[in-house]
Amino acid sequence: MIERKKKKCNATGKAKGYNSCGEHVYIFRYGMCEKCFKKWVIETKEGNEVLLRSTIKAKKDIANEKKRKIVQAKREIDTKSAIRLADTYFSRFIRLKHSINGFCTCYTCGTIVTIKECDNGHYMKREHKATRYHENNCRPQCKKCNGDTKHNGKQVEFRINLINEIGIEEVEKIEKFSKSAIKANAMYYREIAEKYRNKVNDLQQQLKVKYW
Repeated sequence: MIERKKKKCNATGKAKGYNSCGEHVYIFRYGMCEKCFKKWVIETKEGNEVLLRSTIKAKKDIANEKKRKIVQAKREIDTKSAIRLADTYFSRFIRLKHSINGFCTCYTCGTIVTIKECDNGHYMKREHKATRYHENNCRPQCKKCNGDTKHNGKQVEFRINLINEIGIEEVEKIEKFSKSAIKANAMYYREIAEKYRNKVNDLQQQLKVKYW
């Protein structure tokens, strides 16, 4: 850190000619100490103009910061709304894809429940953004298994069944990919929502059903 040095208080620039104190002090602005600068701002026309411009700038900065916070808050609200939509349509697709005649078999305990009563269970949990909407990372689960926080949504059983279904290599790819960093904003989630909204509609037409 550069050490500040004291200098003679001698008005310069727009304040040149003002009768400052002339003492050796830490310079504040326009070659003057803080005390002399404040007096100059109050006592002179030039100082009044500087004060006015500073006040206007400060108000503008406050307004801009307020606007920035409002925009940021709206973005966060938009993102949360987009996530809810993406989760809704993706969940419907997974349950529909793995259903038979409107029923799903819980991937981790084998309980049979209706398509609307089961959940979309995640092997690598939803906080992993990269695999939140990975189709091989998700299967229907009953609410009891999916809500089993003590056993992380029956993750051990989930892994065993995934290995039996898609193979250890694919499961390890999911595990590795789940640690990837991705850019996920409102637009990203809206695109996911639209993609799976269309998939759900198409699949319902193919199966000649209408659950949603």
